[in-house]
Amino acid sequence: MVTITHPNFGEYEVETVVVDSRSSFTIACSPHRHVMPSNGGIRWSKYKTLSHQKDEAIMLANAMDLKHGFYSTGFSGGKIVVNSSLAPDEAPHVFDAIGETLNRYAGSMYTGCDINTNSAHMAYLRKSTPWILDAMDSPQISTSLATGYGVWSALAAVLQLSPRTNGTPLVAIHGMGKVGLEVARQCLDHGYDVIGFDVKQGITTPNGLCLLSEDDFWSRAPDVLCIASLSRILDMQTVERINARWVISSSNTPFDSPEAEARLLERGIGYLPDYVSNAGAVICDSIERSFPDVFRAMTQDQANKYTGALIGTKTGELIKRAELLGCNIPTLLSRTYFHVGNRVNLGEVAEIIRPSALV
Repeated sequence: MVTITHPNFGEYEVETVVVDSRSSFTIACSPHRHVMPSNGGIRWSKYKTLSHQKDEAIMLANAMDLKHGFYSTGFSGGKIVVNSSLAPDEAPHVFDAIGETLNRYAGSMYTGCDINTNSAHMAYLRKSTPWILDAMDSPQISTSLATGYGVWSALAAVLQLSPRTNGTPLVAIHGMGKVGLEVARQCLDHGYDVIGFDVKQGITTPNGLCLLSEDDFWSRAPDVLCIASLSRILDMQTVERINARWVISSSNTPFDSPEAEARLLERGIGYLPDYVSNAGAVICDSIERSFPDVFRAMTQDQANKYTGALIGTKTGELIKRAELLGCNIPTLLSRTYFHVGNRVNLGEVAEIIRPSALV
């Protein structure tokens, strides 16, 4: 493991393991993981180079740092990025190697699901390592659904405090995975019109959801655009196509550059960052680790309501404060919750926040 100071994301401990000629993985952790354990899921994809793989791990660990810090989960940020030409189901030996690595970390890094990994993979991984948080002892709870409900709660707060002048709100969702579909279901249940887009064909969607082609999707003018697909999906060209009043991200780090985010804000479009809206899974992780008996007895509805209450309240607070200060939410966050150009000083935070100090 080496300590890397990234020009955009600060200092992280990084380890890359080459499993074989087709698969490798990188773990990026906060340097404060021994006082406040790192936590972040396993993302499985195909990257062009080891350098791209490492950059993705650091970028995502930083996104997790922001999320854990904002909700005081008792964790610091971490991420595992697998770079493989094999599908996860074809590569149990990669999970074995991840398990061996996590055991060396001895509880200073926890993991769970992310893009292209699921609870079945975590069940296999748990055979070799105990450092898994994925509601393993609470099969009645899906943390993906809790995440989706949290995003919905943020979206509902935005529409309540920034209502349209007339007619039914229109929500556009980019990405029809578990989270995107849950956001869609909640929007439909609450009487909103919903349009969606996904690169995959033949997706089963709720009644009332209108799937569009990519060109049609970006041509619409929704009240809220929800990004529930991939990281870095919003480049400069895509930002110029957005006609929404608000963008809410469920995907970690949705912009491919600071300039793309700045351009969105310059256009007067409201933006709620991913680490505010998509924290449902890490909130569940915090309950699972700090209150395991409570979590084992929780229902999906209770987990949803708990995460929704936290995220909806935080979102409403940010909207009201930003309005009173005459700024946008990212500016408010950068100047109050997180110092400009600096990550949260988790070394100091760890001294004053107990692991169970979820707020």
